[in-house]
Amino acid sequence: MKEVLFTEGMTTEKQLNVLENACRDVRHIKGEVIEIGCWEGKSTIRIANTLPTDKVLAVDTWKGNFNEDPNHETVVIAKKRDVYSRFRENIQAGTKGNVIPIRMDCHDFENMWFGDIKFLHIDACHDYKSVITTIRNLLPHMIKGGIMCGDDFLSAHMGRDDLDGGVERAVRESLPGMFAWEGNFWITRI
Repeated sequence: MKEVLFTEGMTTEKQLNVLENACRDVRHIKGEVIEIGCWEGKSTIRIANTLPTDKVLAVDTWKGNFNEDPNHETVVIAKKRDVYSRFRENIQAGTKGNVIPIRMDCHDFENMWFGDIKFLHIDACHDYKSVITTIRNLLPHMIKGGIMCGDDFLSAHMGRDDLDGGVERAVRESLPGMFAWEGNFWITRI
């Protein structure tokens, strides 16, 4: 049996605990569970195991954050090794089979999406344009009581010129007065 292995350690245990608590809040609601940006599956596994009766749609290119920079650290890593294979091995070893990988650009996925969403975790590219596009594309599909959340609120802050204000700017502009954050994790209940 293969073991779960995370190479980069991008998400802390504290962040995963906050994510897990957010997932618990939507267990009783009907709707889809989607994660935009999955990498090696650390947060995907936590979502899938907290919501074991739901299918988790895991959307990623597994090519890295090329929208941020064609030489971004994750792009370089993805060229050197098969991150998608590691993701699949981790999902197989760490879940009960309730994750459906969708290997495509998140914005292409969002433009095709038509269903109701009860839980959405956003952790793909961290530039302003990418994040605000995802929020604007999927916010209309969020159901009452649903949760939209994401990572990198502080690390991709408004002062980051390289990200045009990044995650923080996108969240503040698209969800004014509707969100909270704890450390790097941001969350809004619809």
